[in-house]
Amino acid sequence: MRFLIAMLLASATTPVLAHDAHLNVPFSAPENYTEHAKLFQERVVRVGNTPVWQIEFQGMSLAVVEGRNGLIMIDTGMNTDIARAALAKIRQQISNKPVKAIIYTHHHPDHIHGAGVFVDRADVEGGKVPIYASANFLKEMADEGVALLPIVANRAAYMFGFSLTGEEASNYHVGCCGGLGKPGKNESAYIPPTQFVDVDGERDIEIEGVKLHLFYTGGEAGSHIAAWLPDHKVLVSGDEVQGPTFPNLHSMRGTKMRDANRWVNALRRMQRYDAEWMLPIHGPIVKGRAEIKSLLAGYEDAIQYTHDQTIRLINKGVTEAELPDALGPLPEWLRSEPYTTEYYGTAADAARSYYVGYVSWFSGDATDFTPTPRAERSKREVEMMGGRDRVLETATQALKGGDAQWAAELTTMLIAMNQQDMGARQLKAAAFRTLGYATYNSNRRGFYLMGALELEGKLNPQGLTARYMNPENIKKMPVALMLESIRYQVDPARAGAQDIGVALNIAGEKAAWALELRNSVLKARPGAAGALPVVTLDRAALGELVAGAASVDALTAKGVISGEGAADLARIFATIDLAPAPINLVVR
Repeated sequence: MRFLIAMLLASATTPVLAHDAHLNVPFSAPENYTEHAKLFQERVVRVGNTPVWQIEFQGMSLAVVEGRNGLIMIDTGMNTDIARAALAKIRQQISNKPVKAIIYTHHHPDHIHGAGVFVDRADVEGGKVPIYASANFLKEMADEGVALLPIVANRAAYMFGFSLTGEEASNYHVGCCGGLGKPGKNESAYIPPTQFVDVDGERDIEIEGVKLHLFYTGGEAGSHIAAWLPDHKVLVSGDEVQGPTFPNLHSMRGTKMRDANRWVNALRRMQRYDAEWMLPIHGPIVKGRAEIKSLLAGYEDAIQYTHDQTIRLINKGVTEAELPDALGPLPEWLRSEPYTTEYYGTAADAARSYYVGYVSWFSGDATDFTPTPRAERSKREVEMMGGRDRVLETATQALKGGDAQWAAELTTMLIAMNQQDMGARQLKAAAFRTLGYATYNSNRRGFYLMGALELEGKLNPQGLTARYMNPENIKKMPVALMLESIRYQVDPARAGAQDIGVALNIAGEKAAWALELRNSVLKARPGAAGALPVVTLDRAALGELVAGAASVDALTAKGVISGEGAADLARIFATIDLAPAPINLVVR
């Protein structure tokens, strides 16, 4: 209703172009994009005659290694639904043996959230079932998966096309991985790792008669490890080969800059193994020594070329905005369908990430220090160009003439001036669809088509991030990550210069946690709580607080929070902004 009212108000003062023929962009998709989707299937594939299996779904894969009396899982899927489906396939097609160990290749959600379906948490915590990961796994998860969860969840929803329908949805797939299916509840069964591989190190293990050599790689994710099975000549490359596509050297959903040098070194190291089979966690198994080494070498060279040439251009004074044109497409000698075709990552997007990562946002022109606010700048530019109607007409002619990019840029100024300018919004939506239908890069396609829906008022911002922001999953986080998450939600308008501290005695934790708020900065550390007033609670109660599902006072009244520090804990949580905020990426 609000959107309808806004449209009616806007139409009273500005033309609404809903019936203009050029706004009805006919659906299309590049042929190579639709053909590429066929590489991703739901299937169970045995790796030759080895005891290794790949269970492939749309969006992700899992690996299973069969030992004498048990199984080893390498990655566990995005959520409990995927994990249960995988377990059913294991029981039907592979083995009834119990899972005796899990290996996480890295911390990204599609690799870790099914663990509790395959093993009992108590067996892991009791040391009966080990879970292996890199030594920096929890830190990388906190930095990338906790600190920035709200904005990354929002951007991921755009990048992965979560709200697309009809032909846009049925002909959309993620370039590394295939389709992601319906969002659903996305329930987590994540269990923290218990055994670790040192950063830049390696570890040899034997489980149920299967020898595995785990080694740190750290390219696609800072926590990445790979696995080599020497007796079977199988290399599990995880996401260091990010599927049959040019890799996301920078993810548009939002990540820290990915270390290209470490990624190159990881691929170079993998070439030392005399692998007859390579099992990525996205995309099909690769067979044959020569094929594997050629693929790894070409992938390595494409990454290093993009990185090194970007650095060369930066050193020549090329700015972030100029880099895509200056770098240009990958040269012909580096192109190999599909592994260096830009179905997922792009060289241009990576180049801009490297500029910010190495040099910072600053171009070197001091004009950048205090730019004119966006809305004011747009207003002045539109006035110079002859006013709103003239700019809209110019944008309309640009779209009709085949320049959708210029149409999008012009209408962006009009929307910055007036977010309810529905004529400009609909024209920009048509420009986005024109650009989105033309590209075979899934990241860009997702942002274009989801952006068009936002412009048309067809997105539900509150429900958009449910796939990642499930409150039940937040409650299941380890205590360290729960407390880490709320430090980024302190509202200084509420907290000010207050100095408050409590000692949290949490059932099941080996030591108390000191939680201290000072100068609008929240700090949490295990142990050394000193003379702080004590609060006693369990993990479930802490999860309720952190998820914003209950207040300290309500939980105290229920008797699940007690202690002299309860009032101080309530004061701390009163400063924390837990209200979900709908985020617009385009209309702003």
